[in-house]
Amino acid sequence: MNYKCIIIYESVYNENTMNLARAMAQTIGCRFITAGEAEALNLNEYETIGLGSGIYFGRHHPKLFELVENLSSTHQNVFIFSSRGNPFLGKYHQPLKDVLIKKGKHLIGEFSVRGYDETGPWVIIGGGHKGKPDERDIKNAVRFVQKAMPQYCMPDYYNHLKSKLPVRDGEPNSYQYKSNGTTFLLKGDRVTFNHNYCNGCGKCVKVCPLGIIELQKRKASTSHELDCTLCRLCVNNCRQRAITLHYNWRDAIKVARRHAKRTSLY
Repeated sequence: MNYKCIIIYESVYNENTMNLARAMAQTIGCRFITAGEAEALNLNEYETIGLGSGIYFGRHHPKLFELVENLSSTHQNVFIFSSRGNPFLGKYHQPLKDVLIKKGKHLIGEFSVRGYDETGPWVIIGGGHKGKPDERDIKNAVRFVQKAMPQYCMPDYYNHLKSKLPVRDGEPNSYQYKSNGTTFLLKGDRVTFNHNYCNGCGKCVKVCPLGIIELQKRKASTSHELDCTLCRLCVNNCRQRAITLHYNWRDAIKVARRHAKRTSLY
């Protein structure tokens, strides 16, 4: 867990901003909490803070402004993000940027996407920007934090392997990758577990809907990775960031074919 950063959001309408906050937090391995939850914390202890919400009447949610007003004037890195109904960014971030600058904070970046909106004139057509933020928006949010804060991002050592074995059912393939004098043990291809990071908490075992993950010698692994439906629940619930999924569009189609005749989750 990355304890140097925290992401604070307020998402009161369609959870548009919460989805962005979750993706960013998973990428840099930190907590993401609501502005209400943040009131109980000493935010001055964090090196970097992310602040995001929907845009309401041309600015971020009032609770974010309240939090910033209570921050000390010590140096901290801050990034801003939002989801908005208007298709243009405009100057929606400026009010929050102004109060952050007065507090002596260092703005390291800002990110914004369209979000589903069913207020005002949008109600006539059943809402605007349906399906937003979509998968592409989420990936762009991930790229944003990767570029803005590379020091907090966990490298995917599987992608650095020079050669890989065929993916199959049964005992998962094992790989070793050396980086900066450390040897990392990787288990699996489609679903890859980094045993250097896995602490054997078992959360991935509990959340896997197909029950294909198990603990062996207090390390997570699976002998049925081809059964994985790529739902990402294990990845999303791993605080150690020890799990990564590796697939392309062909693999995704194979998943549908593999489960085409399945009639029950178990």
